[in-house]
Amino acid sequence: MKKLLALLFLLPLTFVSCGEDEKDFVQQNYLVGNWEIIQKGTRSPQGVILYQDYLNNSNCKDNYIFNSDFTFESNDYTTEEPCVSTSIEGTYNRLSTIVTLDYTIQVGETTQEESKSLTIVSLTYTEAIIAYTDDLGQVVYLKLQKV
Repeated sequence: MKKLLALLFLLPLTFVSCGEDEKDFVQQNYLVGNWEIIQKGTRSPQGVILYQDYLNNSNCKDNYIFNSDFTFESNDYTTEEPCVSTSIEGTYNRLSTIVTLDYTIQVGETTQEESKSLTIVSLTYTEAIIAYTDDLGQVVYLKLQKV
């Protein structure tokens, strides 16, 4: 009986990992990559998010590109041919589910610092849903697919 009790006390020790294993662990940054916008959604008065297919040029897709060095690029293409893009480049910071984009834009002859906040609603390696508040104060949801 004593041997059985001793065995029961030692059994949990076989499932405990050493601290050295943990220091080699690198958390994946699933946000890094080229994300194509595939759907856009807004909340209905009942609180349901209603998505519609995102209108893209067939050859050029609006996207966000997040790099591992915390720089980003956002491309907004015209829907007509040839593809003409309005691009924004800058840096991003991610704190939990909030991604802050910092960039500069040219307004006339002056450069203006801008910041935009995105909320990650869901994120996997291949799909993401982000939300932001547009200029009219409405929350917009974007479904993204990694390409």
